[in-house]
Amino acid sequence: MTEQTFNTSQDRQQQQIYAAKISIAGSIVLFLISAGVGVAVDSITLLLDAAASLVILVVAFLTHVSIKKIHLPADDFYNFGYGKYEPLTAAAQGGLIIATCVISIKFAIQDIIHPEDISNYNLAVVATFFSGILGMFITQHLKKIAIRTGSTMLKVASLHWFTDTLLSFGVCAGFFIGLLLHDLGYNKITPYVDPVMAIVLALFFIKAPVRTMIYNVRELLDAVPGEDIHGKVKKVVGQYKPKSFGVYRLRTRKAGEKVFVDVCFIVKDNLTVIEVEELANSFERDLKNHLPNCDVVAYFKPIRSAKRP
Repeated sequence: MTEQTFNTSQDRQQQQIYAAKISIAGSIVLFLISAGVGVAVDSITLLLDAAASLVILVVAFLTHVSIKKIHLPADDFYNFGYGKYEPLTAAAQGGLIIATCVISIKFAIQDIIHPEDISNYNLAVVATFFSGILGMFITQHLKKIAIRTGSTMLKVASLHWFTDTLLSFGVCAGFFIGLLLHDLGYNKITPYVDPVMAIVLALFFIKAPVRTMIYNVRELLDAVPGEDIHGKVKKVVGQYKPKSFGVYRLRTRKAGEKVFVDVCFIVKDNLTVIEVEELANSFERDLKNHLPNCDVVAYFKPIRSAKRP
């Protein structure tokens, strides 16, 4: 499918739903592998990996539901549409990952206090290597569709899959080191390889979801979008100041893929309705050249009534 076919909302939705299904299928496979092998060899690290896959599975289902919601038109109940489902899903994903990491650290510390070596390093190495390869392919696929469709949810999902892939390869390397130590006779050290590795990886794993949660909670609270969006709005507004007599109010908010812009210009008293309408239409056209998926409300105040109380 070419880039041009992603221009319509329906095309984007179909591709996003397809990506969500791929994520669901991949996370089920990885969960079964990590959980099954983790229980078989008694590895807290593999159970952490299984929990991460379970989080991806839960979020993939949420993403599948949210994708259908965010493309629905605004209605009497949701006047601004359903775009907030996107940051809500991303924030929930971040919270679940953080909870998984905290629980894993707790069990890893428990294993350090009461050390117990895993039973089969060879099986653990093979399982985590396969998980890493599968995760790498799914990461690239989700990233490609996220870029094509401009989906924040899929961007976060691809980041999550990328982190989980690094986790799998890191765990594989750790188990391989444990295997070498075990073969060299360092049996007093090997029981600590698994829990220490789990703690290190959990601390590394927790950074991305914390940033994701902060960003998406800000969006849910209607904070001003980042400079990449708000800066474009201010630039276009600045170009229209000479055509009016200044800006009375400028407000921006983001809801998933959509950006809402509310701007009030100060104008002369003697402007006709047609002149004001042409100014508003021209502003909206220019802004949509920079932000195609934006909802613009432009209105005007005459000079005499533009003084703030």
